[in-house]
Amino acid sequence: MLTFLTFLRDYEMVFYYILGLVALWYLYRFLAAQFHLMKTAFGLERELFSGQRNGAMGRLFLILLAASGIFLGVNYGLPEAERAERLRAEAGAVDLPTITPTPTRFELFGVDVSGCSNPKATILQPKPGDAVTGAIDILIVADIPDFAYFLLELGTPDVPDVWTTLFGENLVDTPAAPEGTPVPDAHIPATAEDPFVWSWNSSNVPPGVYHLRLTVFAMDQDYPAPCVVPIQVLAPPIV
Repeated sequence: MLTFLTFLRDYEMVFYYILGLVALWYLYRFLAAQFHLMKTAFGLERELFSGQRNGAMGRLFLILLAASGIFLGVNYGLPEAERAERLRAEAGAVDLPTITPTPTRFELFGVDVSGCSNPKATILQPKPGDAVTGAIDILIVADIPDFAYFLLELGTPDVPDVWTTLFGENLVDTPAAPEGTPVPDAHIPATAEDPFVWSWNSSNVPPGVYHLRLTVFAMDQDYPAPCVVPIQVLAPPIV
């Protein structure tokens, strides 16, 4: 609509000029028919000239309507259309905040996470209540006195006494590494400054709530309170 009204404005005078010429022609036809109508007395001729006069009058009326439409469109319709377009442009230029949906943190259901407060035997990442998907890095600190090894296990709240070892004593579950690459070892202590990093593919388990449990053993098989981290595994995104 804005394009059409702009076109009318750009060629407004051309349209008026054309309509004026056409109006003059039909005005001439009207006056000629009226003149002949006044001069003739025969019924058939009067009917003919009357039809010509009425036809010319109707076309003059249509020309007047067309000229009025152009005038109203250019002087009233175009400013309103330009104002509406300006408002749309201004609305589109407003920087709206980008809303990124994040998983809702779930309730920890009374899980005791106090063991994770031990800076010498803790899981730095993920944090309790985090939602994860796909491959994630688990950051572990295991640096107690007389350190021997650690166990990283996975459990579920539905079966709280059953744990599956993910990494630890007599189990090295890592992707094949190029020759010469050091293989992570659960017998090597890891500090907070240089934590043990282990990549776990959470897609290998069904979506749901799980518990990561870290237990750090000393040489005498003693160990501080395990660090239990409840997490929520999400379904992998659909590609």
